[in-house]
Amino acid sequence: MESVQQSINHNSLYGEGVHLKRPCLAVADLERSLSIYRDILGFKLDYVSEASPNSYLYSVFRFPKSARLKFAVLSSEYETRALALTEVKGFELPPPNAPYRAGIVIRVAELDPVIEKIRELGLNIIEPNTFNAPPNLCFTEQAFCDRDGHLIIIYQVKIS
Repeated sequence: MESVQQSINHNSLYGEGVHLKRPCLAVADLERSLSIYRDILGFKLDYVSEASPNSYLYSVFRFPKSARLKFAVLSSEYETRALALTEVKGFELPPPNAPYRAGIVIRVAELDPVIEKIRELGLNIIEPNTFNAPPNLCFTEQAFCDRDGHLIIIYQVKIS
């Protein structure tokens, strides 16, 4: 099995230019969130760790020091450490409100079975949109809000 170190592209760490590291979402319940991101969307859980009391997460997200934080990192088939989830306990996260100020866009192989599983969870689903793009691609995208209110836009692309 290839080690994490071997799987990291040297240019992604040391190359010049912009590189998007990973979105990090604050969540109220890590296992509940993993049931979507790991079990439905297909991310692989790399590791979970407790955040230390001096963790940068406190200052960057402005969590109170009384909160207890747990950090999970997930990879996709194509991107190492593509997504992070930070569980916040001992502090109630305020719900995101519309209009949404950010959304995470994720490609899936087949949209319909994913949306069906999301629908079974009773989550808010936004109707699909289909459009064509050059040279001959057909995109179908559909969005939902996860259990913490994060806007997630999933899409599939096919050659038309």
